[in-house]
Amino acid sequence: MTDDFILVDDIQVLTLAQSDQIMNQRTLPFLRFILRNGSDFIMSMIPLEIAITISAYQSGQESPDSRLRIHDLVGQLAVVEKVEIDSVVPGTGVYQATIWLQPEGFSQTISFSMIPSHATLLAVINDAPIYVSRQLWEDYIKQKEEAQTDIDFDIPD
Repeated sequence: MTDDFILVDDIQVLTLAQSDQIMNQRTLPFLRFILRNGSDFIMSMIPLEIAITISAYQSGQESPDSRLRIHDLVGQLAVVEKVEIDSVVPGTGVYQATIWLQPEGFSQTISFSMIPSHATLLAVINDAPIYVSRQLWEDYIKQKEEAQTDIDFDIPD
């Protein structure tokens, strides 16, 4: 992996909702990617079902529903080699990921653009590495710093 990407060491599912609000979807969860460089990268507006499933897999919880779901099926049909959160969809401000798969019985790896939270779920389930584009991370840090300087912390005595 080149210096263009930073490896994700851990993922945390975060929410601002109270426990009784989570199922009502009054607020959507966040994903916090803890990066190899000691920093983090946060994505917001994560679909509730995706966040709950990531959290369940991380904690070893098995679903009481025995039906095969699409994210389970991918791992049956292909090896998930890696996920790269690598760009922003033009004109939207939302992130995009590339997932790299090797289909069962094929020698060549293929890639697809995906919604990053969905690609992250596939990586978590299949124990595949996740990378964040260094450029996206640098842009994220810059926006975070700008947001902090825009807040006026003058507190009257």
